[in-house]
Amino acid sequence: MYKKLTIQTIIYSIGFIFPRIVNYAFLKFFTLCFKREEFSLYTDMYALSFMIIGFLSFGLENTYFRFLYKKNYNQEIVFSTGVIIQFLISSLFLIISINIVKYLSAIAGYDNHPEYFLMFFLIIFFDTICILPMAWFRANDKPLQYSTINVTNILIQSFVIIYLFSCSDKIYQKTFFFFIFKWVDSFTDKIGYIFFANMISSLMNLFLILPIILKKVTIKKFSKILAVNMLSYGIPVMLGTVSFSINENLDKILIKRWVSDEINGSYSACYKIATFMSIYIRIFRLGIEPFFFKKSKDSDAIYYYEEITYIFVLFGLIFYVLICGNINIFMKFLIDKKYHTAISIIPIIMMGNIFLGIYTNLSIFYKIIDKPIIGTYISLIGVLITFLFNIIFIIIYNSFMIPAWGTLISYGSMLVILYIWGKKQFFKFCNKKIRNIIIHFLFALFIVFMMKKKVLLNLFLQFLYLITIFLLEKKRLISLIK
Repeated sequence: MYKKLTIQTIIYSIGFIFPRIVNYAFLKFFTLCFKREEFSLYTDMYALSFMIIGFLSFGLENTYFRFLYKKNYNQEIVFSTGVIIQFLISSLFLIISINIVKYLSAIAGYDNHPEYFLMFFLIIFFDTICILPMAWFRANDKPLQYSTINVTNILIQSFVIIYLFSCSDKIYQKTFFFFIFKWVDSFTDKIGYIFFANMISSLMNLFLILPIILKKVTIKKFSKILAVNMLSYGIPVMLGTVSFSINENLDKILIKRWVSDEINGSYSACYKIATFMSIYIRIFRLGIEPFFFKKSKDSDAIYYYEEITYIFVLFGLIFYVLICGNINIFMKFLIDKKYHTAISIIPIIMMGNIFLGIYTNLSIFYKIIDKPIIGTYISLIGVLITFLFNIIFIIIYNSFMIPAWGTLISYGSMLVILYIWGKKQFFKFCNKKIRNIIIHFLFALFIVFMMKKKVLLNLFLQFLYLITIFLLEKKRLISLIK
């Protein structure tokens, strides 16, 4: 069981990690090319779009996995119904948003760049339609196809970005395809080049998954009753997704508007370093989530859920210590020096992301008992905490550290509430496992706290941590490797 799961997770990882590595390479390029206030515009647009995508997704990815493994539903009908729902929602959004693009861009403070919003509306439209077809690859154990599409898309996006930025240099202005650059340059600026490249990539993603849609989706396989059931299940999941988007992006949106673009540029760039942890979470989820739903019918499901969660914590903390121990190296290679003023947020945001990852693993319990509303309630509590830290404390203290602590406390509170709730109905974590998890957290935090700017000291502490973890978890690690 573990062998197949590991192989699939590794393949998924390639399709997920490679695009992120490319994005981190561009992060250095963007922080060199753009001023901090310009970089703030770039991250602000993505922050706004993620919140919209969270709403338009309607929780249909999780809903698809849940209904796929119910005995009384045909898999092709579930897929067709989900894709048609998603297409109708996305099309309605695109029609409305295009007609009010100038009004929305003015509200957001982009009067001079309505084209940003137009491009993002198209990006959101293409990406939301692709959500379920990409989930279909995961559900049908096709990690290679999934990863190939992701790698292809990032290569296309990278090529367009490099091409547009190269053509802005006079040396390349006599190339054959220079007229394409002139057309793009006629309606947007250098920040817009990135959004245009993303739009082309998202369009290509739609073309690549189109064969699946044409082959598997038909009106005849659309079920009205199933559509109502899927939306009833998906809407609470969607509210949880929107809450997550608010937790992740509200700080950047408010710091830009209430503090300054310069501070938000530094904060956003350093935040991207902290998202190394979210990459680990996402990779784990790509391979594990379909397995969780498949395993839900088995008598030993709870044991595997708890064991996998324990392994997630173990490797997540190892990852945390290694990143924090080499944080100055990452900063030097990935972000220009003028952005380093917000470096202190990175360990805080990363620990918050570990809490979020554990929460995501434990959240399987309310999904398989068909009560996603539990996640909605907990997510709303997290959003309330985020609002308090971002709105009240930014106004009072005018500090970018407050939102970082807000992220940590929000995700930590959500995890504690979910654990207490789930332990009464589902989990059976023994006291020994809980004690060991707490010890692992305290030890990791102690090692990170002891780290300084001295390279040799940090290397010694990392080595000490890895040796200690191996000795403490020798049996589990050897068993996992086997």
